[in-house]
Amino acid sequence: MTKEPKEIMQEAIDSGLTDFYVAFSGGKDSGVVLDIMQKEFPEQFKGVLFCDTGIGTNDTKNFIKEYCEERKYPLHIVSPEDVIRKRNTNRGSAGESYSYEALVLNYGFPKQAFHTVTMRHLKYFPMRKFIYDRIALGENPCIVGGIRKNESARRKLKWNKYFYNDGKMWFVSPIFFKEDDWVYKYYIENGIKRSPVYDTLHISGDCLCGCFAQKNELELLKGFHPEVYEEIKRLEKLIKEKGTEEAKESTTWGGHGVTTHESDDDAENFVCNDCFFDREGKEEDTKRFDSELEEIEKKLEGL
Repeated sequence: MTKEPKEIMQEAIDSGLTDFYVAFSGGKDSGVVLDIMQKEFPEQFKGVLFCDTGIGTNDTKNFIKEYCEERKYPLHIVSPEDVIRKRNTNRGSAGESYSYEALVLNYGFPKQAFHTVTMRHLKYFPMRKFIYDRIALGENPCIVGGIRKNESARRKLKWNKYFYNDGKMWFVSPIFFKEDDWVYKYYIENGIKRSPVYDTLHISGDCLCGCFAQKNELELLKGFHPEVYEEIKRLEKLIKEKGTEEAKESTTWGGHGVTTHESDDDAENFVCNDCFFDREGKEEDTKRFDSELEEIEKKLEGL
């Protein structure tokens, strides 16, 4: 059984949720969801939620800011820098943040097996803080995402969670059952834009933690997004100087053989959607999308 976006959103509203924030990283799917929310549920739509992970491209952040300003979407930016440890642990001291720098100084550059921890530090904890702050203001908030069932063969067979909660955190994906063709058509007909980083890295560029980075990606960053390249090089040096003994065992960013991931962690699936498909698949999807967009634009010019 499938459901339409309006049906899924109505289910979330009927459950008692009243304030919806679209998690937007500049991709086409979350862009489509953002447009649907603003047009179909203007009273419940309270704005865009963007997570500045501390290891993303300037182009992504600038695109998000400009797109929201252009369309008059309220923008809420959260960061792991704003989430503070409450007590001392063997991984950090009370008063420290969950920043990317703190992460790599404690653990070294993350690999695929460490993605769940990385996701929680860089995205989940900042989002959770935001949601808890909204609850304290009297809201019944929910994060809206662009995850889709048919993006992944594994998800297509085993995953039906378009509406999910983790404690006080609620997530909903209104286009969960929609196919690529529907998304492409909606995107084009409604004049939606995506992050320019898709043209260089074939992903949104909001989080370049390195868990699934291929060997050539560092050179791509050097050429197209030098500010991220320089930050990675700075951290490589810093780990060697100030990192824990564990961190010093992983002082090189990326270059992993495994570039695909499917998680059984529900929050991970919602929060880090970009990480669950191999980069070749993402690149192929981007090329197909660009080709179809070009064909449609040619037809429009001929009218």
